[in-house]
Amino acid sequence: MEINTRDFGVIEVEEDALFDFPEGVYGFEEDTCFALFCKTFDDIPFLYLQSVQNEIPCFLVFEPEDFYPNYAPMVSKEDLAACGAERAEDLVFLVIANVPDDSVEQMSLNIKSPIILNPKTRIGRQVILQNNDYLIRYQPFLQKSKGGP
Repeated sequence: MEINTRDFGVIEVEEDALFDFPEGVYGFEEDTCFALFCKTFDDIPFLYLQSVQNEIPCFLVFEPEDFYPNYAPMVSKEDLAACGAERAEDLVFLVIANVPDDSVEQMSLNIKSPIILNPKTRIGRQVILQNNDYLIRYQPFLQKSKGGP
């Protein structure tokens, strides 16, 4: 399937890269279908979550463990059920990155409100975790130690 993107033009994605987001993503509730794809720059792979309906939004996403090794998300039963999962272990977790123009070192990750994907049902959802110590703007390059504050 071909989709239009703001940053990459028209790209081809496989059907298994598509996820339904019945409630959209916070701030983009009208976008209910997203494609997850990888682009490589200087031999470094980056994951993107792109709206299929619109060129914007397109989110740069990471697996949280890459920057927060002790990530242990507590997901509500309601959120699990909405994705058709029984356990958090059945889901893929992705965190949205915000990279300011001036410095990658200033990048922040929303580890409090990740995207969860169920590879079996192809349903995605952005959730607010029950972990009180997780930040909306976790800055991994500015933290004193990797793995959390």
